[in-house]
Amino acid sequence: MASRKIAVLSAIPPGKSGRKMKPELEFTPHPNPLPEGEGMSAGFTLLEVMMALSIVSIALVAIIGLMGNYVRNLQGLQERTFAHWVAMNRVIELQLGDAWSESSKGKEGVDETSLFPMQWIQSVSETPYEKMRKVEIEVYEPQGDEPLARLTTYVGRESSW
Repeated sequence: MASRKIAVLSAIPPGKSGRKMKPELEFTPHPNPLPEGEGMSAGFTLLEVMMALSIVSIALVAIIGLMGNYVRNLQGLQERTFAHWVAMNRVIELQLGDAWSESSKGKEGVDETSLFPMQWIQSVSETPYEKMRKVEIEVYEPQGDEPLARLTTYVGRESSW
């Protein structure tokens, strides 16, 4: 690369000082590492942008998938919790009512007190001890095959020995 010389001339006219005009300063520009005609790049290349977008899109797909699983699990947990409450309510009704009558041995119904209507099936069976009954309650979704909650408890008859 050739160095350029820049001449700074004196402001005094040539005949007055008795000197000839000559350059007082030499300027050598900083060498440019790029070939002539190419400027410095100020942005990203198309390949860099496309790679960054693909990484971001893969991450977003994974996050959306995780959120979908979270929502499904949350809904299932909510349904099982309500089903357990329905079963507990049936046990309380049996304890307050008559678990010893023949009509309470095999019973089913629909509970609509929760957010989701739940179908329950109750079976009361005898135990070896005559003052105790075994109560099994299963709670289903209205058209469900698998029970959401299954509760087994024992109900005793008050006696005055």
